[in-house]
Amino acid sequence: MKIYKCDAHLEHQSKIELNPGRFVPTLDVAKRTVVVLDALRQAGHTDVLDCAPASKQDLSTIHSEDYLEFLARAWDEWSRSFGTELDGVGFVWPHRNRPPRCPTAIEGKIAYYMFDGVSTITPAMWPATLGAAGASLRGARDLRLSGSAGLVLARPPGHHACRDMGGGTSYTNHTALAAQELTRDGARVAILDVDAHHGNGAQDIFWTRSDVLTISLHTDPAVDYPYFSGYADEIGAEAGEGFNVNVPLRPGTDWSGYREGLTAAIERLRDYSPDYVVVALGVDTYAKDPAGRLALDLDDFSRIGETVASLGCPHMFVLEGGYCLEAIGPCVLNVVAPGG
Repeated sequence: MKIYKCDAHLEHQSKIELNPGRFVPTLDVAKRTVVVLDALRQAGHTDVLDCAPASKQDLSTIHSEDYLEFLARAWDEWSRSFGTELDGVGFVWPHRNRPPRCPTAIEGKIAYYMFDGVSTITPAMWPATLGAAGASLRGARDLRLSGSAGLVLARPPGHHACRDMGGGTSYTNHTALAAQELTRDGARVAILDVDAHHGNGAQDIFWTRSDVLTISLHTDPAVDYPYFSGYADEIGAEAGEGFNVNVPLRPGTDWSGYREGLTAAIERLRDYSPDYVVVALGVDTYAKDPAGRLALDLDDFSRIGETVASLGCPHMFVLEGGYCLEAIGPCVLNVVAPGG
């Protein structure tokens, strides 16, 4: 199994993030991918590729030009206005209506394009996200050529990034970018998102398309992040109607309940008969993860990996959430290499 990474993310580190009622140190620390890579290498997975960053043109296949321009310039604009000691973060989060208007002030732009107080602007945010996107593109291109599974150690995560806004520490959507790349030559692609939180970004990007089936298993958004998407009645629209599947789970769900949801998702995926599957691999479903509210144990991640392998379909994994540093390595390893 090939492992794809770009070390540009090591310089990206938010100082704080906004949780209900308080500011806390960010959970998306650089050590997350380091720990995973160490676990993989110790298990004998040593085929590690250092990847070139993506370009804005690459990302324009799934993101709007104005949003990408904002990301590219955000830190420079923020530091000119507010200095370099603080991360860039908004303080209002407007609904885009009546009609949507993007302010010219950088604090207004951040509020317009970033839908929460978790995703701050840092000096290395843009190089880091280009690096993660580049690793994902390389993984997808290699999958098209070889058909063999690979793992993208993407950081920052990406599955909360929509076509023209970011959030959830996601700036560009690396899982969606891989899926978009795999649709070349008319291929049908499925995204299976097993992160603890709804994959709202892929849902938004592929909402009206039938060539990418998006499936997300996650904690019920009525009581957990991102709150405003991920409900079971969100099924896509126009040509994409019926090609978006959400499986919300009650907080505290363990393997017995998770297996039921995963089985339903896999049945829909088999019916779709994709040429490729991209797994948005969040392991914050682990019972002791500080960001998740589900209750899987280490062995359950092997069961997820075995289920993906049983599809017999060319697939790849893109790292998303997972913030328990003591467990993220074994959790990821159990999915991508079940049984060792």
